[in-house]
Amino acid sequence: MKHLTITIIIAILLIAGCSKHNRPLLVQVEGTVQHMGKPLEKGTLVFDVTGSTTGNAEIVNGRIVNPTTFSSGDGIPVGNAKIAVYSTREKVSASSRKTDSKYPEDHPGNTTNKSMPEMISLIPEKYNNPQTSGFTCTLEKGKINIIHLEIE
Repeated sequence: MKHLTITIIIAILLIAGCSKHNRPLLVQVEGTVQHMGKPLEKGTLVFDVTGSTTGNAEIVNGRIVNPTTFSSGDGIPVGNAKIAVYSTREKVSASSRKTDSKYPEDHPGNTTNKSMPEMISLIPEKYNNPQTSGFTCTLEKGKINIIHLEIE
């Protein structure tokens, strides 16, 4: 029984160790994102790295923060990347507001507020696709990569 336990522990350590070695080299990314000359308040960047895993980063008050691929803040894969930018808010309309229903909120017959909210893009939609955004960068190992994006 003791040998079985040791074997299982060794197998778990080998699997955990091997999975991290198969991951691409990650680097930190910082910089800014502006829309019409002003910092973009909020959003997400998606880095489509050629031949590697996709990474993303948050946009907070125009700053690029929390570059992530596998776990929060671990970085973006090294390589040539095309970048997509997303910045959305919930569309508010008369039909999306809660309306009176003859059923309680949790009753299957009540269909108000059951669907996903409709979102609208705060930037031109061409930026939502890494193939059409026009944004590219080369992320290099051994340094913090600084990028500045200007959305028209």
